[in-house]
Amino acid sequence: MSQPCKESQPSEWSEIDELLRAVVADGFTVYLCGGPDDPEAIVATYAWEDHVDYVVIKDAHDVTAARSRQSRDWDVFTADAVVWSYHGHARWALRAILDLLPPDHPQAPDDEYPAPESLKVDEAHLRRVSVRTPRPGLVARRATRLRTATWGCRLA
Repeated sequence: MSQPCKESQPSEWSEIDELLRAVVADGFTVYLCGGPDDPEAIVATYAWEDHVDYVVIKDAHDVTAARSRQSRDWDVFTADAVVWSYHGHARWALRAILDLLPPDHPQAPDDEYPAPESLKVDEAHLRRVSVRTPRPGLVARRATRLRTATWGCRLA
């Protein structure tokens, strides 16, 4: 006799995959550190006019999302300071970066502090980095989505 199918929750990995796809769809540039086939770390960046949002994924439980002020010599792999960061499970870190207020929003974080060590990518993994840039048209998507969500229809 067959048993009825039980409804199952989506797996942790499918949820993380969905959130990663949302980050890519938001216009982030993706760096596969250690090579494209089996990366040791994944770094995704989104550049605003004066800030950069980014996330460093080492495994599902070791993900750091952050925002830094962008300077002329700023490098995602050696950031010294952040104005916001979140470290934890991929589920929460990816959601946090996706929902972070635009840097020009009055309530956006702006006080600088030392970058957490969890943002650092092992130098050995930087010898081979594959870069995937966003498809044309996606770069402005994040700014438009966040400004519309936080300020209603009035875009700055």
